[in-house]
Amino acid sequence: MFRKQPLFTLGHTAALIVLLALTVFPFYLTVLNSFKDRVDILKRFWGIPAQWHLDNYATAFRYLLPFLANSIFITAMIVLGVLILSSLAAYSFARFQFPFQHVLYFLILMLLMIPGFLLLVPQFILIKDMGLLNTYSGQIFPPIAIGSTMATMLIKEFFAGIPKGLFEAAQMEGAPEFNMYVRIAIPLSVPILSVVAIMNTMQGWNNYIWPLVITSGNSVKPVILALGQIPGTVSQGLGLQLAGYVIASVPLLILFAATTRTFVAGLTSGSMKG
Repeated sequence: MFRKQPLFTLGHTAALIVLLALTVFPFYLTVLNSFKDRVDILKRFWGIPAQWHLDNYATAFRYLLPFLANSIFITAMIVLGVLILSSLAAYSFARFQFPFQHVLYFLILMLLMIPGFLLLVPQFILIKDMGLLNTYSGQIFPPIAIGSTMATMLIKEFFAGIPKGLFEAAQMEGAPEFNMYVRIAIPLSVPILSVVAIMNTMQGWNNYIWPLVITSGNSVKPVILALGQIPGTVSQGLGLQLAGYVIASVPLLILFAATTRTFVAGLTSGSMKG
């Protein structure tokens, strides 16, 4: 048994190295080629640039800056809306008993089984009738509704695991229900709330189909739609596009690097309780 453990550890390490390489290498090539011009990419796709073209990043950043601001605002509003709505709904399901409680919760879970493309046309008609085409609100409200289904399930299960004695002690002290939600449930649920926030940040930032359907002008367009329209010279070519991809990915990389520990803690919180 003890002789097999080093072999298992070696295989485990090798598998992690392979997975890391498969994950990082494409991004490495993207960064490397973002500093090249069109001719250099064709000649030295796998190699170091013959000349480092920093102007690719300068041109891409100047063009993408307003679209980055749009994406940051839209994504922040989506995450905030999902956290507020799903945590309130989850608290209600976890703390209260009311008619048709289980039916309503089951209906929420059923929404997770519906492919997003089936909702695309009804959502478009609804947003059009509300006069929200080509607006920030039209890009924010539907993702909030979709993201709140999974978030409600995750947060509800976490709330249900909080010891009831904490709420009973607060009730004996005369604390209102909303105070218990704000001062007990929310602070103890930071790990799972962080998971929900990161998941919806990635979905909101990378959402391509829905903004493509409902936006027609540049005023509210997110950065993901603007990446294919960066104006540049013929000599810059694909390098300019790749520089734009790198710039658009930086906010997510910073967010995930800063919240990795909290994200992992939230993912493992359920198993730790068990």
